Amino acid sequence: MAVKRVSSRLEFILQITDYFKGHWEDPEWGRRPANQVLIALAVRELAQGIQDSAAQKQITEIADKAIAKNAAAVR
Repeated sequence: MAVKRVSSRLEFILQITDYFKGHWEDPEWGRRPANQVLIALAVRELAQGIQDSAAQKQITEIADKAIAKNAAAVR
């Protein structure tokens, strides 16, 4: 998947959603580190819409940990 620079959060979510479309048929999809990074990025971006700042912070921190851990595993 070629990643292009996006200008808005909505465009980012649409790009990620478009990538997810059709990939659910693969039983291994989502378990690979690169896919985990994509999922965590989407969760992190969606968390920005949560009004409760404590919940938003917690979700963002967890997503950041998942991104760092799985990005290190991508070769």
